[in-house]
Amino acid sequence: MSSSGAMQFKKGFLNAGDAPKKKKESRRKKNALPDSAYLPQEEYDLEADDGMEDNPLVAEIETSEQAYEYSVDFCRSHMNQFNQGLMKLDPFIYASFSHDLHAVYFNRKLWGHHDGHGKGGVKRTMLLPSGIVLHYTEWGNETAPPLVMLHDVCDCCHVWDDIARPLSDKYRVLSPDLRGHGETSRSPRREYGVEHLVGDLHELVVRLSLNGREWGGAFTRPWVLCGKGMGGAVAVAYAAMHAGRVAGLMLWDYDPEMKKDRLNFNPYQAAHFSTQESLAHHLAELYGLKNDAKYLSILWTNRAEFINFDDVSQGCRFKMDPYFFLSDMSPGVAWTQLRAVTAKCRVLLVHTQNSRDWTYQRAAEVLRMLEAGSEAGPPLGAALVVASRGSCLDEEKNLVEDISVVCTSIANHVLAFADDIDKQARSKLKQEGAVRYEKITEEDEETKEAERRAIRLQAREAAGFMRKDDPPPPSFDQFDD
Repeated sequence: MSSSGAMQFKKGFLNAGDAPKKKKESRRKKNALPDSAYLPQEEYDLEADDGMEDNPLVAEIETSEQAYEYSVDFCRSHMNQFNQGLMKLDPFIYASFSHDLHAVYFNRKLWGHHDGHGKGGVKRTMLLPSGIVLHYTEWGNETAPPLVMLHDVCDCCHVWDDIARPLSDKYRVLSPDLRGHGETSRSPRREYGVEHLVGDLHELVVRLSLNGREWGGAFTRPWVLCGKGMGGAVAVAYAAMHAGRVAGLMLWDYDPEMKKDRLNFNPYQAAHFSTQESLAHHLAELYGLKNDAKYLSILWTNRAEFINFDDVSQGCRFKMDPYFFLSDMSPGVAWTQLRAVTAKCRVLLVHTQNSRDWTYQRAAEVLRMLEAGSEAGPPLGAALVVASRGSCLDEEKNLVEDISVVCTSIANHVLAFADDIDKQARSKLKQEGAVRYEKITEEDEETKEAERRAIRLQAREAAGFMRKDDPPPPSFDQFDD
């Protein structure tokens, strides 16, 4: 699209002043999308006939430019019904969706999350040596054991919100937006290989000192790394490239042999939707949300954005770089890395009940292959758990799924997994004599509390007689837990 400020010349006229005057355009025509945004009428099928075989066109994609071109062609053949306004939500659902969408935007702007103050974590940014401004959300205490969570392709850090909050009471939870997604900046050179995503994650780990080191150089605090879909691929690659840093891997709906367009990019990422409703209908169909207007609004906020927030008539699109593509993603390499990692750290496979991307049979098959071991050695521990969807019948006897149940189920699995790893690490340190645990009695607690009260009383009394040249009041640091 050309910039609005550029002078336009027409054939047959030397300059804009010689051109005949145009009639005043109607408001509807003025706000309409450009012709390039509307898709041609021709229909051609880019998918395999049975829908189960790999797409040969996707298999040939090797660069970000090729992925972008394929996404444009894919949209032209499949998106006409959305951009022409033929696909609409049910009026009642659309009204609820619009209301919930405003609530999500408002509360995230104030508190960081749709459920209120103090539950959305703290938003932080970090400038990386590559020039990428990495955005991440943090929950919990900085001194707690770390949990790092990586989102899927065409998603953002907020997908972990409902999972991270119950974990933050005991752990320090970090959830970054991978480059090209969410609020993290895009790569001007279109560098979106696995090694680039792993490099960004490693910079976060090192700058925040998530791993301690003893005098001999060994890491003293391994942590748990979680990944969903593409985030699982990045998590496996990181654990393989940086041995000893990760104690446990939680892989949510991740298969090393998933199709390239499932792990590497979203086929619709270059689409220009004419309205918010058309994109919402597309997401509702893609993820089977049906009547769940609240989660649809959350999903829309996570994955989509207005082209111009002040003028919604200009349309919307996915909140990711259209050129995002993992050019170096290979099933063979992914399997090699996963088998090698299983011999160095524990692995937990999480299967979402009735998942469209990953069947339970396939998840069990992946587990059996990991349990067989590899050249790197036998597995330290591999397990498979199922995250319940909380399916139930509504008032009209329709089958609906409670997304909050899925998040609670996954949070419980991650908590049990991380607690077990933490317990084993503490037991090992105790056996080696590196730490000593002493039981604190009630008398010790009462004595400590009495000392706190005495110093607070002393400080209050001293504050009334203090002058400029007086020494500072006593410190409470020695009594902080």
